[in-house]
Amino acid sequence: MKVQLLLFDLDGTLIDTLGDLTSSINLMLDDLGRPPLSKETVGSIIGKGIPTTVYRCLTVTHPAEEPPDETMHREAIRLFHAHYADEMLKTTSLYPGVTETLEHFDNKRKAVVTSKEAHFTHLMLDHFGIAKYFDAIVGGDTLPARKPDPRPVLEALRLLEGKASDAVMIGDSETDVNAGHNAGTLTCAVAYGYRTAEQLRELSPDFIINRFDELKEYFD
Repeated sequence: MKVQLLLFDLDGTLIDTLGDLTSSINLMLDDLGRPPLSKETVGSIIGKGIPTTVYRCLTVTHPAEEPPDETMHREAIRLFHAHYADEMLKTTSLYPGVTETLEHFDNKRKAVVTSKEAHFTHLMLDHFGIAKYFDAIVGGDTLPARKPDPRPVLEALRLLEGKASDAVMIGDSETDVNAGHNAGTLTCAVAYGYRTAEQLRELSPDFIINRFDELKEYFD
């Protein structure tokens, strides 16, 4: 398949952040007198950025599963960000084959399209030495909208000076696949991230891969 533009999600696609995200969420929950969540539970509810993830975590840890009010939600987000600044690089790692595969596609323009805030995204990419492979970054706070809204994908296409018909959106969740569908790109789901292959198949992506380096088999 010939594509000119590769658009990547971050968490669960390029980088395994689940351990440090879970630690930060549980520290935030402890501050608020809430019980901790397992890594599996956190992985199942991650999506649409930290405000949504924190909202979901507060809801499921309430005895009656009641959603938080605006004041608690805002304070929980503040606490999460404070803890994540300390925890974010303790266990987080690149998935196998990421650096080599990005190098393989050095002739293509690439972007990260993530719901993680741009500040944290740049820190992650710099820490793991892969920032140089990307021509554009669209974070969760770059625009008013987050995936699965098509606008983050369309913004990446604008920055790359390309069009949807020449692009593929690559990610591990429903937000990534649906954002790609909504923007008119090809979609590639990764089954090694935070969703199972069965969950991803229900989204009808154009491709599903089990290892990052499988991208080399689909796109030239």
